[in-house]
Amino acid sequence: MNKPLKVFITYARTDKEAKDKLIKSLAVMKRSGLIDIWHDTEMLGGDRWQQEIFSKHLPTSDLLLYLISIESLASENCYKEFEIAKKKKIKVIPIIFSDCDWENDQLSDLQSFPDNFKPINEWTPESKGWKNVVAGIRKTVEQMLSHSEHASDASMRKEEAEVVFQHGNFLLKLGKMDMAIETYSEAIRLNPRHASAYNNRGVAYNSKREHGRAIEDYAKAIECNPELANAYNNRGNVHRGSGEHDCAIEDYTKAIECNPELAGAYNDRGAAYAENGEFDCAIEDCNRAIELAPELACAYNNRGAAYDGKGEHDLAIKNYTMAIKHQPDHASAYNNRGAAYADKGELNSAIVNFTKAIELDPDYAKAYRNRGIMWLYLQRWENFISDLSAARDVDIDIAIGFRNIFGSVANFERITGIRLPTDLAAMLTQQLKETPESL
Repeated sequence: MNKPLKVFITYARTDKEAKDKLIKSLAVMKRSGLIDIWHDTEMLGGDRWQQEIFSKHLPTSDLLLYLISIESLASENCYKEFEIAKKKKIKVIPIIFSDCDWENDQLSDLQSFPDNFKPINEWTPESKGWKNVVAGIRKTVEQMLSHSEHASDASMRKEEAEVVFQHGNFLLKLGKMDMAIETYSEAIRLNPRHASAYNNRGVAYNSKREHGRAIEDYAKAIECNPELANAYNNRGNVHRGSGEHDCAIEDYTKAIECNPELAGAYNDRGAAYAENGEFDCAIEDCNRAIELAPELACAYNNRGAAYDGKGEHDLAIKNYTMAIKHQPDHASAYNNRGAAYADKGELNSAIVNFTKAIELDPDYAKAYRNRGIMWLYLQRWENFISDLSAARDVDIDIAIGFRNIFGSVANFERITGIRLPTDLAAMLTQQLKETPESL
């Protein structure tokens, strides 16, 4: 049950008898725990009355009962108490005790009692007037307590949802995706408008390659909070991973509109532009990402890819090197730097970088493919066969990458002028026949 509402009574000293009748009339409500009444005669000897009223009791009240008479309307203290109540957004109920010019006061805008604006002292007997007043006050108090209880319950559920949400974040960091999804779902049950819970559950679904569910959760997060930049950015990443670059760019742009300081959104949009062949736009976005987050390794990596796309391999290598400086375990940056060296004809430097990428990520298909092709260019057949075997041990087939680049053994020999050994040519040809899928 909620705590009783704190009721403050405003009255003129000449109406003390009427004030006492009001308090007696409210005795049942007080005894029932619905209200707790305070008035100035509650003060003890030595209390500073202005401090007690204006700083302590009135500002913390839930309901002000204004006992209206000629004297109270003329009282500066009553007026001051009413003004404080308005400022603090305390609900005010005028109680018309005696006939006066109250209809022309701002108090007339408020719901008052008794009914029909008939002053209490004109009721016969007067007790019926007080009973009418109490009925109106009781109804108001019960409504206020009901709203307070609902608000309190909702607040408690939101607080509980936040605790559950943070636990989900912990599980997400640990990589326990199924448990994280279950925990975020509980947070959403407790608070169906928890935008971040939908967003983070989408992240967990995306990591499980359940892209459709991830998209649904990101959309729900955006519905709950249209300004949640990360939800747009994350949805953009799913679109980009599916090759839907225009949709991705649209989402990244919306993320940036919501949060112009979100470096990741600029970086991701730059990557999408680069993959879409819009290299200058990509460089511009990566520049902004680096300006916002100078140690963001992936932004240097993506800017390097854009320079590579423009054929500016030295600038690309410089950016890949910066990416590695800020993130020494950045396998993709090593692979990309290797590819840039290969484009410059520096094959040994390329191999060093591809090798490092494979050390960092033993399942890195592109790095195996790229290094394998370097061995072919250098006519180091044994190294190629070794890579072919090692890559197959981790379910990577270099032959597929070879086909994607050259189409066939014959085409490779024509382009490069290198004639492959018969056994190696046969091995590649056979594998190409057995693996029609593309990397």
